[in-house]
Amino acid sequence: MSFLRKVLEDPGREVVYVKTDEAERVEPCCDVGEVLRAEVAQAFKSLGISSLYRHQYDAVVSIRAGRDTVIVAGTGMGKTEAFLAPILEASLESLGGPVALVLYPTKALARDQLSRLRRFADRLGVRVMVYDGDTPQRERRILYDSPPHIIVSNPDMVSQALMHVAKFRELVKRVRYLVLDDFHVYGGVFGSHMYYLLRRLRRFSRPVYIATSATVGNPAEFTQALFESDRVNVVVGPLGRRGRLVQVLARPRFRSKWAEAARLAAICVEEGVKCLVFTDSHRYSEVIYRALKMGGYGERVAVHRAGLDAEERRRVEDAFKRGEIDVVISTPTLELGVDIGDVDVAVLASIPPSYNRYLQRVGRVGRRGQTGYVVQILGNDPISQYYRNYPHEFFARAPEPLGFEKENEDVAALHLLAAASDMPLRLSELSNFEKELAESLLAKGYLAKVGNYLRITPAGREALSSLSLRGSPHVVKIKTVDGRTLGERELPLALYELHPEAIYMHGGRTYVSKSLDLTKRVAIVEPVDAEDLVTQALEDMDPELVEVVEEGSVEGVRYQYGRLKIRITVHGYALKRFTTEETLGEYPIEPLSYEFETKGVVLYMPLVRFTSEEALDWEARAKGYHATEHVLISAAEIAIGSAKTDLGGISYPDGVIVIYDSHVGGNGTSRLLLKNFRRVAEVAYKIVKGCDCVDGCPKCVFSPYCGNNNKMLSRRNAARILEHVLKGGGASPVLEIPKVRGIV
Repeated sequence: MSFLRKVLEDPGREVVYVKTDEAERVEPCCDVGEVLRAEVAQAFKSLGISSLYRHQYDAVVSIRAGRDTVIVAGTGMGKTEAFLAPILEASLESLGGPVALVLYPTKALARDQLSRLRRFADRLGVRVMVYDGDTPQRERRILYDSPPHIIVSNPDMVSQALMHVAKFRELVKRVRYLVLDDFHVYGGVFGSHMYYLLRRLRRFSRPVYIATSATVGNPAEFTQALFESDRVNVVVGPLGRRGRLVQVLARPRFRSKWAEAARLAAICVEEGVKCLVFTDSHRYSEVIYRALKMGGYGERVAVHRAGLDAEERRRVEDAFKRGEIDVVISTPTLELGVDIGDVDVAVLASIPPSYNRYLQRVGRVGRRGQTGYVVQILGNDPISQYYRNYPHEFFARAPEPLGFEKENEDVAALHLLAAASDMPLRLSELSNFEKELAESLLAKGYLAKVGNYLRITPAGREALSSLSLRGSPHVVKIKTVDGRTLGERELPLALYELHPEAIYMHGGRTYVSKSLDLTKRVAIVEPVDAEDLVTQALEDMDPELVEVVEEGSVEGVRYQYGRLKIRITVHGYALKRFTTEETLGEYPIEPLSYEFETKGVVLYMPLVRFTSEEALDWEARAKGYHATEHVLISAAEIAIGSAKTDLGGISYPDGVIVIYDSHVGGNGTSRLLLKNFRRVAEVAYKIVKGCDCVDGCPKCVFSPYCGNNNKMLSRRNAARILEHVLKGGGASPVLEIPKVRGIV
């Protein structure tokens, strides 16, 4: 194909690695007529499905037996048909609905999959209806009064309906199956919310749980925790694909990653092939789009991202399906399988936050069986440098394990209020952890005790208005100087991104923050012409270990894991060029502080000496442990699939390193790091040993979130420390967080 030839021949890029995966041929195991009820088998045959794969057969048998079932199989391997077949059979035997509640992570994906489910159901007289915020009142009345066999919805809608709609609560009592499609998205804070939402649903009924995904490293462990079930049956199918796939790791020599993404997209327009360009931020999607417009390709390109209204996103999807545009530049909005037709090429402008996410993006390509092409662009950062040095490891990875934090106080407290709103709570329903939270909610007047029950109060309902399954209730509203609301940003990230004089991009426009009021949780911004400028917060941090939940030793390193109180003080910012990352200056602001509780691990690293002169050794240790903290957090992206903003950290010259979940209440990532510490440390060591810089650079130990603008860092000293750890190092003489100020 000429697209691939142009990629390989351009002297402006270094082709680091090319990997070709041939299509995986999967033999069917049995005729649908031998397995499925006759009417269902006939419906399958009428749609061209005459036989089942082995994993589909195993899933059908498992679900029929009433076992919680997890289906893990590759893109296009029939996971939907595997769970749908027994649900259709049960629907035909049912005297009335609902039989199943099928949840998709987003409203858009649920509506996209609705037509797919109806292709089967309509042939059998099985009714399927969607229930979300866009469902008209007339359709809702039909759904309540004459329930369909299958209700298709999303977690947010179910949470709201449980609290406010009595007729929906009655429907839930009759549901026999609950399906979570694409359940790999329920890690982190979203997973904590989902855990409590399922707890709330179980108060009305205990259905058979069914979950599907192509990309989970620990499906049994994760779903057992999410479902609170000890009877999960994991059915694993082929993880390959129907079409041939050519994957390329490429590094631009003379242009930025964003210019490289625009060039590859332009080749796709020239060759008439359909392409998805994935980025992880609004800003970068707009930068790539602007570059393509300037190159004369604007009419064949569109942007698809959060922040655009649903109608605009659907317009882009339809135009791409019809071939009116060749390239869609997308943030993760198109990652979860919305059907946008044939895609020949995927260009990944940055390395996805996890291998799970990489596989999801790759899964958009070649879904019709044609040869697909993926170009992963490498940049000038530790993760890119690691895969440039060890490219085979990029493709040798397995899907990462998922985790979430059950005891996230903020999430749990809101769901306790929600549960009391669903129906009064019995004290006997609560765990010890939840009873402590309930006492706090009673003291605040959010709950009232009536006999053995807890009921929600008007004040509690007002507090409950902040419940969002998509993140923390601790958010800052972003408003313009004329009072218009632009959006919101979670704390503590809002402190870094919206402090006074911070440059902030929203909806493709650049703003400067005029003020940030952490009491009222409001930031005031105004437009500014600063598209090539960014700010990086300068901060001090004070961690306090409030409660030790677990302690022990990993690889000879003592640790304490538990509840941390983190106090962050932003006292200034570095002004940088967006395109070159050049620091133009550092500027002070009136200090602004924020304090929050989260989960984290305190690592008491072995004390490595670099020189006999105390003052020089103190500086060498400060640089070494600071760099080690940075590179451990970077390595977690490779080893456990954490996102760049999942973890924060602070280090001390005497070898103490604190790594914490950067979401209020915790997100489970620091616990995953602890459980996989050996692997994280090995990757970190390879990053610092494999770099060719003098003693620290953006390719190894620099961090875009460093609170002192990447000062006091030594790659060589970090390598010494990590080598000491991996060889079984010595015990630290310190066993508590020092009182002196650390380095962030």
